[in-house]
Amino acid sequence: MTKNKPTKQHYIPKCYLREFVDPNTPQGQEPYVWVFDKGKRSGRKKAPSNLFTETDLYTLRLRSGEKDYAIEETLSRLEGKYADIFSSKIKNHIPLNEEDHIYLCAFVSVMLQRTLRHRDNVERFFDELISHAEAIEKHLEPKETERLKKFKQNTHKLGVLKTLPDITELLTKMGMAFLCAPKRIKFLTSDDPCNLFNPDLQWQRLESPGLAQKNIQVTLPLSPEILLCMSWSNLRGYIKWDDNWTNESNRLIVGKCYNYYVSNNSKIKWRWLRRYPLDLFFILRIIKNRFNILYFKIKYWYRNLYDRKR
Repeated sequence: MTKNKPTKQHYIPKCYLREFVDPNTPQGQEPYVWVFDKGKRSGRKKAPSNLFTETDLYTLRLRSGEKDYAIEETLSRLEGKYADIFSSKIKNHIPLNEEDHIYLCAFVSVMLQRTLRHRDNVERFFDELISHAEAIEKHLEPKETERLKKFKQNTHKLGVLKTLPDITELLTKMGMAFLCAPKRIKFLTSDDPCNLFNPDLQWQRLESPGLAQKNIQVTLPLSPEILLCMSWSNLRGYIKWDDNWTNESNRLIVGKCYNYYVSNNSKIKWRWLRRYPLDLFFILRIIKNRFNILYFKIKYWYRNLYDRKR
């Protein structure tokens, strides 16, 4: 029986979303957040308990046909620990002890992997492998194809916990800062709130951001007032963030969301929806980069044309 089993599972934790509820929720109503489609400014109210869930997202199906909820239960315990640390320490700008620091890093590790975007990327990769295997085994017994299909079923679910120790250990070695928003502007969050950003990789498409890179930044909004930032720099402690950088942080959050972004109110700035920052030098760099790409495309085209004529 599954009557009391956690079949409705959040890929963005309810305890995390509760920090983004609208402070002006009418008395007697269930607290809600404002949810916006990516690229849109019109939002709708949604209670955290009903947001970003999927049935049996982390449930394992055993050979006997029974369901195993061990992964969801493990994630729930970690979420509870995180919620205690946030409410007792981070919310009050109190430094974390070693144990708190490790639990927070573990929470970040899970947030990097538990989303639908990560699941879809993993499954898309396996779909490509299966497609290649089917082509190879077209006239053979499909042993490898069947093996990949079975492996695909639980890869994302098990991967969240399998890589947890290694990613957590790496994160504990990084600097950790809590960026505090000004009173006039608040941080947003999304359905994929934990972002990896490396400014060195903005102008190319071959290499993806990674935790071991020198200038990598790991950001996760923890509430409308606090954004967690982890890096290999000396940025540490609770730091006041100005209006401009808070706006730019929100622009990154909206740009990196999968399908939806979330606010604690209905007011959204056009600036947060822009693809590029309001910076003349940055725009000039974009123009220069686009010109270089166009130049090399034309050069490559002429070279091929000359080779064909020869």
